Amino acid sequence: MNEIQLSDLSLGRHIAQGSQGRIIELADHPGTVAKLYRSRERGLVDGRALAELVRIRGLVASEGLQVDHFAAWPHTVVLDGLRTAGFLMQRVHDPFLAGFGPTTALAELGLLVDTGDVSRPGVYERVLLMRALAAAMDALHRQGLVLGDLSPRNIAWSVSPVPRVMLLDCDGIRPAGEDGVLPPADTRGWEDPSNVGRPPTADSDRYKLALTISRVLTGNRNAAPALRPDLSFAGEAGILVGPLTRLMDQAAGPPGLRPTASQWATVLDVRSPWAGGSQPMAPPTPAPMSPAMRSRGSSPSGEILRPFRRQSR
Repeated sequence: MNEIQLSDLSLGRHIAQGSQGRIIELADHPGTVAKLYRSRERGLVDGRALAELVRIRGLVASEGLQVDHFAAWPHTVVLDGLRTAGFLMQRVHDPFLAGFGPTTALAELGLLVDTGDVSRPGVYERVLLMRALAAAMDALHRQGLVLGDLSPRNIAWSVSPVPRVMLLDCDGIRPAGEDGVLPPADTRGWEDPSNVGRPPTADSDRYKLALTISRVLTGNRNAAPALRPDLSFAGEAGILVGPLTRLMDQAAGPPGLRPTASQWATVLDVRSPWAGGSQPMAPPTPAPMSPAMRSRGSSPSGEILRPFRRQSR
């Protein structure tokens, strides 16, 4: 298993902090950062769950792209003696940064709803960004994983050279029905109303995906599937209104009947911009995948297959 002692790390400056811990750069490895949990969180950390995320890293892929292309996934467990202290992951660089006057910060999902000083991408780019998010979530679901806390702060985005996303806070990802690294979190206002206070599921992921799509495409922070968001776009984008409205209505229905991430990705797969849009953008070239890396998909009954389980000790 990939692990390293905290005392062996050459820690540099703190570059971010959140409710769970701090993000610190490695002085001798500029492309890598450490997420170190706060003292109060270390007593709650499930070290085996984190080790499992590290173990399965090479199994997660989306449309031929390995996980590092779309997620800041844990690749090394950081230990403080025998205790789990955090993990190492790739550093998220340009083009997932946005300018705020003299400073830069991650271009988080929230900027697609509350633009502030940052210019929001056009409808075409936002459609493809949501398609990229749906494809990434589909990759997780096909491996029996759930994203859990989909929020404005744990997805970064870029439109250069093509619209794409980067999943953040990946230690919140867990096998469906199993404990995660830390107790599950829900960002206020971005919850699945039918699953509040319960562990995340693929179905709650699907609701949160629909919620996110409705808010990013409309620019309305209060949009939700049950409120029939206004999805009427200018120009030829109107061809999406019917299919998107049908999926939104389905997402507003009871649990178990919500559209899958794959269904959203299919509807949002717009190959060329509509009238008045930007120039067509070529899709990313997928890296070759070995047979062992290919997604196993779902069973004929529609149930998600779960190809890996936490190893017992």
